[in-house]
Amino acid sequence: MRKILKTGAAALMLTSMFADMCAAAERFAGCANPVDMYAVRAAAIQQNLMIAASSCHAVPEYDRFVTRYRRGLQASDHQLEAFFRRLYGQSGTVKYHAFKKRLANASSLQSTNKGPAYCADAQASFDLALNGRRRSLTAFLGAQPSRAEEDFSPCVIVAASTKQPPYR
Repeated sequence: MRKILKTGAAALMLTSMFADMCAAAERFAGCANPVDMYAVRAAAIQQNLMIAASSCHAVPEYDRFVTRYRRGLQASDHQLEAFFRRLYGQSGTVKYHAFKKRLANASSLQSTNKGPAYCADAQASFDLALNGRRRSLTAFLGAQPSRAEEDFSPCVIVAASTKQPPYR
């Protein structure tokens, strides 16, 4: 009898732990980690500069931007697609393309609404990205305004501590 109780308690404990792990994985699947947020930001800023290239007659600047930051832009774009597949499963790739289209449409609307100020802002972004010393994509993105990350919930990371509280 005692052996059955121990086995049952162990099974209950393992089931509970597994349920906690599944719940944590589900919470993680629906949130954006820092790498995902970076990819969202990179896509938003790249889409904005792509629209600026055509709206503001800045195609050469955009081409130089893409050439200079090609590796980082490609890596962040792959991460963005993986993020959408993680969030939405089989429909993730479709949602990824829809998201990028929505970013481009928002930038296009902004270019119409802001007029010459939009092109002045875009030119300042191109200047920052392309002139002077070579900066990293991360540094460039950090200096650019973007609100695209607000569409996603950041993952809450809880770390366990092995420190014992001080006794008084």
